Amino acid sequence: MDNRKEQLLQLIVENYLVSAEPVGSKFLIESADLDVSAATVRNEMRDLEEQGFLTHPHTSAGRIPTEKGYSYYIENIMKEAALKSGVRAELERFAKLEERNALKEIAKRVAEYVNNSVIVAFNHDSIFYTGIANLFAQPEFRNYAQAVRVSTIFDECEERIESLYDAMDKGVKILLGDKNPLGSACGAVAAKVGRSGLFAVLGPMRMDYAKAVGILNHIKLVI
Repeated sequence: MDNRKEQLLQLIVENYLVSAEPVGSKFLIESADLDVSAATVRNEMRDLEEQGFLTHPHTSAGRIPTEKGYSYYIENIMKEAALKSGVRAELERFAKLEERNALKEIAKRVAEYVNNSVIVAFNHDSIFYTGIANLFAQPEFRNYAQAVRVSTIFDECEERIESLYDAMDKGVKILLGDKNPLGSACGAVAAKVGRSGLFAVLGPMRMDYAKAVGILNHIKLVI
């Protein structure tokens, strides 16, 4: 992908993460310092759509990222977000508790911080989750059928957690679509923590992966 298309993809992904609204060429031209014409922006967006990085809802002229677009952004553009000092201090305070209690308290705080849900497996057979209301408050899940589909993740959490363990390596891992053992309708950022634990942030595919990666990297350091 050339630099101009990459810049446009970055702008679209990052604006969509915040607004949950399709991003149009007019918005990009007016809000970003793009030294190109409106026609060029529209053509580049059309090319990105044809290449599978963007799509557009039939009711809107704006574009939103596809799974392929998110994957490219994560692998080639995204930078880990710095953790706020207050959040860092709070996690470190919780980390002084016994590991199981520490992970529970950290999970509750992280669910608030990322405004999504968190699933913690203390081992392959013991699971805790929190922030479900945050997850279902996201615009993607206002659709009843989509909400029902995602709710099965928590009903089947014990069955799916083994596959999540299997998908992990030593670092923080981002899992999208069909690569997400918890469900293709969601994105997940997960890591093994502590003695045998697993910590996962679960949200819609439109989630702030940079923030989640930053917080999980710190959790790995303190637990």
